[in-house]
Amino acid sequence: MNKNTGLFNLRQLFNIGTFFTFHFCLFTLFTACDDSFQPFQENDTYFFSIHGYLDASADTQWVRVGTIRQNIDELPDPEGIRVTLKDLQSGETVVMNDSVFTSQNVLNFWTTMDIKHEQTYEITAEHTDGNKSRVTVTTPTGLPSINIVPQCGVGVSPGARIFIDDTVEHIADLQSVWYVILNPGTENRRRIYTFPLRNILTHTSGYRGSYTARVYWDRELTQIEQSVGLGTEISVTARQFFVAAAGPEWDDNISSIVNLEYFLLGTASNVENGLGYVVGVCSKWFRQDSCLTPDRSNTAPCVPEEPFWYHD
Repeated sequence: MNKNTGLFNLRQLFNIGTFFTFHFCLFTLFTACDDSFQPFQENDTYFFSIHGYLDASADTQWVRVGTIRQNIDELPDPEGIRVTLKDLQSGETVVMNDSVFTSQNVLNFWTTMDIKHEQTYEITAEHTDGNKSRVTVTTPTGLPSINIVPQCGVGVSPGARIFIDDTVEHIADLQSVWYVILNPGTENRRRIYTFPLRNILTHTSGYRGSYTARVYWDRELTQIEQSVGLGTEISVTARQFFVAAAGPEWDDNISSIVNLEYFLLGTASNVENGLGYVVGVCSKWFRQDSCLTPDRSNTAPCVPEEPFWYHD
């Protein structure tokens, strides 16, 4: 399986629409009662915001870097900013590429540096004036076995159940992902809908100990139908599970790896001399279908696959 393309395409996949970029404005949500808090005052403590993740399953890594500015509507200036990614074990260091575009007032930097499992990396954002922010993250081991069992039969609501080996230390994300075509044959609009499952995971002794969640296809389809409105024909092309394990920096208060921009409660930041949150992950996609041995006589661990498609 080829590595997927990481943060940027994952956001395309999940169609996340709004990003917080000037992170001091997030702090105002939690310090509104503190009259002494002045988010726009000059400071020598916070220089950059850095958020995102390093994915050991991806061939391209993306991080978002914001500058501390006097006006939240002011566009960040990439001039003089250098972002590096360093493998602390081998010493290999690369300068991340500026994507030359901003997304909601943050700068997007990328690299094709090979990210390995169980390795520690340092991301540094530095300005020519000497101000710098850095963050250190460690990637997890590879995802262990995943088993998927369809739920069907008389009197059973159709769906699927996923079992994730409980040797995973941190399950950072679990999503049910639907790929549908709206009004096939006429408009042929491709859409992706996702349903979070991490918050409903439970532990079971099944498969020698695992975390499990059940999806109900009729419930999820009903939500899709309600979102598109009456008169829209829906053709379901595929369904997948998206699973991500995280390294030791993971905080269980984070709801999803695609929501790292929004996780800034109080002083919750692992960026030195900056704001934001970065973690190491390993992510995979699995079809919501039974996985069987070659002779189809018994269940078997599922083989990961590529996302069925990315958001247009």
